[in-house]
Amino acid sequence: MTDPAATGGTADPAADEPADELADFVTYCVPLTGFAAFDLYATGMARLYLDTARGQVGDAQFTTFWTKWKEAVANGQGPQALDLPHREVARALIYLWYTGAWPRLAPAAHSTLGREVANTESVASPGAYVEGLVWRTFHGHPAGAKPPGFGTWAVEPPAPTWQSVDELRTDLDLADVPYRTGLADEVAPDQIPDELIPGHRLSRHIPPSAVPTAAAAAREAVAATPEEATS
Repeated sequence: MTDPAATGGTADPAADEPADELADFVTYCVPLTGFAAFDLYATGMARLYLDTARGQVGDAQFTTFWTKWKEAVANGQGPQALDLPHREVARALIYLWYTGAWPRLAPAAHSTLGREVANTESVASPGAYVEGLVWRTFHGHPAGAKPPGFGTWAVEPPAPTWQSVDELRTDLDLADVPYRTGLADEVAPDQIPDELIPGHRLSRHIPPSAVPTAAAAAREAVAATPEEATS
């Protein structure tokens, strides 16, 4: 190996350092979860969730999924741009961040991915339940942990305020700032797709239970007529 000093060059220590995979994981989980990177780091679960996903899917399959997911984000797309098995992995990651548990995958996805673990729901760790993002979506706390304080149950909570997209952008200080998250180029705030705005979705009116799994989407696609499929 040539010594850079011998040729008049300078050594670049960063050139030999591996990419920060944890920062990469958190960055691309932002559009999956709807929470900002600050909130994801604050759970203290990022490394555990990355290791859990790899262990559940397998290193090779997770790498393939992650590459395709990053490509989808770069093109301004969401999980719908993935094939069905990888869309199921994306759903599982969202479930993991929100509940602290890895869910049972659709049987077809489990088979296609060639997983070597049992296709059952499993909790990542006791602490993962406490740090689930689901509690933050309604400003609540997990039963048996993180109590709000003595006497607070006697205080009526504030009425929920459903923020408009413009209000949410203002609260996030994005009203007059060019912003990019999964977009090829910077865009004006009023051109940012709603699904790419960080922060929890107080303006979302679709409950998670109403979102179909990859298996359900596959059945719908098979049942669709050629005319419906091309419309």
